[in-house]
Amino acid sequence: MKPISKMDWDIIDARVAKACDRHQFQKKTVGFLAIVIDQIFPGHEDQLQEIITDGPDDRGVDAIHIVEGENSAEVFLFQSKYRESQATCHKTINDAEVLKVSLFLNELFDKADALADSGNFRLQEAVRRIWELHDKGKICRYKVIFCSNGGGFATSAQGIIDSVKASHSSVSSEFYSGHDVVQAMAIEGRDAEDGQLQVIGKEILERSDGDVRGAIASVDAQSFVDLITAEDGETIKRHLFDDNLRVFLGAKGGYNQAIISTATSGDSYLFWYLNNGVTITCKSFSYNKGHTNPKLVFKDFQIVNGAQTSHSLVEAARTNPEALADVVVMVRMYATDRADIAERVAVATNSQARIQSRDLMSNHETLKKLELAFKERGYFFERKKNMHSDKPEENRIDALKLGQIILSYELREPDKAKTESDSIFDSRFHQIFDNRQSIDELIRLYQLYEIIEQMRDGYQAEFASSPESGHEHQYLVYGHWFVLFACKLLHVKSQEQQLPTGDDARALVEEAIRRVAAACSQQKAVAHYQMFRSPRTKERILGEISAKQIDFFDLLAIS
Repeated sequence: MKPISKMDWDIIDARVAKACDRHQFQKKTVGFLAIVIDQIFPGHEDQLQEIITDGPDDRGVDAIHIVEGENSAEVFLFQSKYRESQATCHKTINDAEVLKVSLFLNELFDKADALADSGNFRLQEAVRRIWELHDKGKICRYKVIFCSNGGGFATSAQGIIDSVKASHSSVSSEFYSGHDVVQAMAIEGRDAEDGQLQVIGKEILERSDGDVRGAIASVDAQSFVDLITAEDGETIKRHLFDDNLRVFLGAKGGYNQAIISTATSGDSYLFWYLNNGVTITCKSFSYNKGHTNPKLVFKDFQIVNGAQTSHSLVEAARTNPEALADVVVMVRMYATDRADIAERVAVATNSQARIQSRDLMSNHETLKKLELAFKERGYFFERKKNMHSDKPEENRIDALKLGQIILSYELREPDKAKTESDSIFDSRFHQIFDNRQSIDELIRLYQLYEIIEQMRDGYQAEFASSPESGHEHQYLVYGHWFVLFACKLLHVKSQEQQLPTGDDARALVEEAIRRVAAACSQQKAVAHYQMFRSPRTKERILGEISAKQIDFFDLLAIS
């Protein structure tokens, strides 16, 4: 692989420096890893402390991200190598580095006792979760992602990877290069583009109603793959999915094995009947009416529904270049100049997706009022994810994060803040955003939580350089919502009217951490990941703090 240019190295290094500064990372390789994780799994920034395992005794695995489905799970393992000068970017990933991951996988699959007793606690947490998935009978697929701003693999290292994949059919691998990082950065703000698809047959169902025009067509699957991929035929153009409401797992992930199986089977002709297809919005489209197999040409388009289908077809084509020969995809296309109609199409076609609640509620009157109220105080409330990305980070308040904060602090349900975050914009919406909150108090509360996050990042930095055995701040990794809950209990106990700020707020958080540690430290056999998903942990923390004789009426207020 050709080394990245000096300009590309400068671009990446500047972004890495920002990531290190933001999260207090001490090593640039961790900052680089954070960038890659964010590009592959956008919106998971608040989970970095759980995902990143880099540090003492990491067994060569720098991060593990588990995407759990109903009957299956995808396990992504990362190894990051960052070359700190452009002159060293020619260096490849060597045998020793790949062997570490290989040995880890072998012990993972064998459920080796040695693995259970080694590795830092975050690695052990991930291992426990994976083994629990196996015990539940869930089918797990593994992808090892080697990321580096340097060269690819040494020939012998590639041989080790191939051997691992040959031994374990559930394992795949990917090299995420500096070129990939720069490409993803370059398209972050890119406008939608024009395109064309090859129609199969001449039957195109079309309808026009004033300011919107629609069409349904059957198109050649390979032409669709060509439309959404770069010249290599594998790298998906992420910017084409900017308006898609579904979770986007990344340019080279997030595929569905069932879709791939249908596309590559002897019954591939049934794909049109068994798949929902894709939905495209655009400014305009045209084709030669009456012609057999016309070209469907469109301008300024977005794929608003069908991300999983798209990624799966690309994966099928990569696995078997001849696989799509008989595959036909149903495409719905809507042309309009009205942004509101395009947005309604995106919402309507994704309304059954479980994770769309935030987007579906983003224009609710209550959230718009919050946006106005925060703006008067110099803050930018993000009803939609990153809608104020051009504003200073310290002045942005994310709607989902605020909902989780209210759920943990005001409603005293820290166990639900993560496990049931979808309910924030669904069944719990009116309870959480009730129009009765003081904006100034919400700002103080958000600032209090930011202190917790800063301490969480600080622990990450400390963790990267030394073992954390017995460190009470370890409970911040998985238990930050419970620390916020403990802050609520302690604040009620103090009988102060307003939440503290500055040093007093930091002191409150430190005391909360100590109480959480005291309540949880005796649960040696319980994985932190499970501990902080259980309401019993909330009861233990309540017991720890109420044992210090909170006033009876205050207890009523927080029970």
